[in-house]
Amino acid sequence: MKLSLLFLLVGFLVVLLQTTFLHLLPLGPIVPDLILVLCVYWGLNHPTVGAVLGSFLLGYSVDVFSSPVLGLNAFAMSLVFLAVYLSSRCIWIHSPLLSSAVVFFASWIKGAALILVGTLFFAVEGLWIGVLKYIFLEALAAAILAPVVFALLRRGQSLLEEVRMPL
Repeated sequence: MKLSLLFLLVGFLVVLLQTTFLHLLPLGPIVPDLILVLCVYWGLNHPTVGAVLGSFLLGYSVDVFSSPVLGLNAFAMSLVFLAVYLSSRCIWIHSPLLSSAVVFFASWIKGAALILVGTLFFAVEGLWIGVLKYIFLEALAAAILAPVVFALLRRGQSLLEEVRMPL
């Protein structure tokens, strides 16, 4: 329970960073998707009902703060969690390189979900080429940052497990 609350608190802090401060980086419109990295970590290491709910809530909070269509990111994050969870049942991923690869492909899953569902709401011709370029660049940025974020989350988890609550 404490671990789920810690991850949810970290998640809301990441939402705050991603929707405000990360847009100030000199990367242009490319913002590393740290929320996706957190959802991938949950899917790989903590596949619980709380993690599913947390993934949905984090996606929905991104929708509330920065998306014109409510529920689009919530759907995408839930889909990412499901895909990562199903793939983690087949392979064990503990190396930073493999976790980065999973984040990269999860970012493509999120991008595909956003494109497919987004076409229902937006009718813009010629959007595909620009969107695919930004999906690739954001996936690359998230994959580069994934090992650092995974290490920080593991460190926080181990610190939380060391702390004993007095009864």
